[in-house]
Amino acid sequence: MTPRERLLIALHRGIPDRLPVMEMAIDGKVIRGAGAADYFDLVERLDLEGVSANQVAYLLGIRGAILRHVRTFTDPWGVRKRIMGELLPYAVSHPVRTAADLDRLRPPDPRRDAVLAAVRETARRLRGRRAVVFVAPVDFAASWNLCGMERLLTSYLEEPGFARRIGAMVLEYALELCRLAVREGADVVVLSDDYAHKTGPLMSPAQFRELVLPFLAEAVGSVRATGALCVKHTDGDVRELLEDLGGTGVDGIGPLEPAAGMDLGEVKRRYGSRVAVVGNLDVDLLCRGSVEEVRSATRALIESVSPGGGYVLSSGNTITSAVRSENFVAMVRTARELGGYPFAARPA
Repeated sequence: MTPRERLLIALHRGIPDRLPVMEMAIDGKVIRGAGAADYFDLVERLDLEGVSANQVAYLLGIRGAILRHVRTFTDPWGVRKRIMGELLPYAVSHPVRTAADLDRLRPPDPRRDAVLAAVRETARRLRGRRAVVFVAPVDFAASWNLCGMERLLTSYLEEPGFARRIGAMVLEYALELCRLAVREGADVVVLSDDYAHKTGPLMSPAQFRELVLPFLAEAVGSVRATGALCVKHTDGDVRELLEDLGGTGVDGIGPLEPAAGMDLGEVKRRYGSRVAVVGNLDVDLLCRGSVEEVRSATRALIESVSPGGGYVLSSGNTITSAVRSENFVAMVRTARELGGYPFAARPA
């Protein structure tokens, strides 16, 4: 079974020959600390099933010039962003504050999005051996990047028409970008919008169902219509939203942050007949714990979630610069040692 087949079978809620592993992003510091020359080298060394085309954009230099020469830049939407200590930049100012600003905003052309070249190159280099993963914000995150989190959440209460307009604009762009990414070779699309913090959703469940869920459901349906598989990522405590997320028809949910109380084994038991689960080794443990602690936690997670298939191992978010390289490698190698199917709990 190829790594690509292994990941796709798991996301179809099937049972592959071994537990697949994927990450949305792995910081360059961790890659170098693991002894790899670059991201592709790490993928081969650890035999990862899923490969993030978004990260390959940095490797190809599409975004590398920004990282090398400037600390602050403006993206094609007009969002001012700053390079901090991590792989992904942070939005520091937003082009839309009023309805008039939204009237004037003209979305960029998705056909010119630089990440499409990375999807194409990733697919070319992998030649069907590994699954090409494309990560895209399609609703909530893309909206608040344009207007700011406070402005968007306030509009849910005071100006819902504004929220719907900005959501429809970013969704139209994202749907076409996802279609183009699949055409270039993406096997899996991860919808990256976060909906919660550690104690609950960022908006009420009623607001979520009225102002976010329709966009998400349309995105899931559009991605699946291309033939690609669709995974919904979200941080935080989303227990109040899980029924809604599963009802969109999404293929997988995760990594579902353990620090927010998200027990992946329980999610699998409740929803595993409808969705595959992805995740969710605690990132803080990967940063601060010992190799043996990481191995023990990975083993417990595998034994809780792996039986019956429909599971992809990952961290509880992404592999940030603070993660100890040896801990990330220990997580993956523990999965290789214990994650073979047919699965049975291994003796200590």
